[in-house]
Amino acid sequence: MTSLLAKARALEIEGITTYLFSGSYEIPVKTLTGSVRGDLILIDKVIGAGEIALSDHRSSQPTFDEVARLAAECRVGGMLAGKAGVLHLHMGDGKRRLETLFRIIRETEIPPAQLVPTHMTRNRELFQEGLEWVKAGGSIDVSAGPDPDPATDPDVSLEECVTQFQKDGLPLSRIMVSSDGNGSMPVFDKSGKLVRLTIASEKDLFRKFRDLVAKKILPLGEAGRLFSTNAAEFYKLRGKGRIAAGGGADLILLDRDLVLRGVFAKGKKLMEGGRLLVKGTFSE
Repeated sequence: MTSLLAKARALEIEGITTYLFSGSYEIPVKTLTGSVRGDLILIDKVIGAGEIALSDHRSSQPTFDEVARLAAECRVGGMLAGKAGVLHLHMGDGKRRLETLFRIIRETEIPPAQLVPTHMTRNRELFQEGLEWVKAGGSIDVSAGPDPDPATDPDVSLEECVTQFQKDGLPLSRIMVSSDGNGSMPVFDKSGKLVRLTIASEKDLFRKFRDLVAKKILPLGEAGRLFSTNAAEFYKLRGKGRIAAGGGADLILLDRDLVLRGVFAKGKKLMEGGRLLVKGTFSE
């Protein structure tokens, strides 16, 4: 956690706004101060806890009580710190799927807005439960890519996800899209044996944004919400996700063909005319 916080501060110095979660795949979670509540209150960049693995053979197999207690700690810490205090949950291929989340909102006083499951288009069964979670008042996070092969992959594409939301009359404000950037993407066979390993790319975010617009699934403004405004509002990121006076001024500029031509971060120009003006400290 100390290395993660140091990296977040280093990126901030380089011009990129950063936030972080306290925790890890397993429970008990890793923290900076000894508790998630303490991290939320004392560490400015901490906005929640995660990514806790559920319904996954790689998880620590946490009990319902352990997850509910952590969600409660996130809620109280968030309230005291004036932050979202969200518990971010990695969802695997397990048959329990969102069982723990539904139990929490059914058996405790914690509202669905305190919990967000990610990787929700991993397979169709999980996605269907995700639709029920949204109907119950929750939001879901989906991974941008790579695009699934319909013949071999169980994943639901982002385009299909959005289309299903529209068919069911569900608010698109309840979808957030993330890249899982640089995270490992292992592929297992039916026996649980690892057969290959790939890496998630941040580039999938812009690619899928363009796909939604180019395929006329969503107009430009609505497509942009999925990648920016929705997350900014859900995580209570002040000054982010909207173009407004006094806002963060994180902007991308596109030409008529949706080609990236310019980038601003925190009001500073990083790209102009498709040419990078600023690079990271260790970039060539």
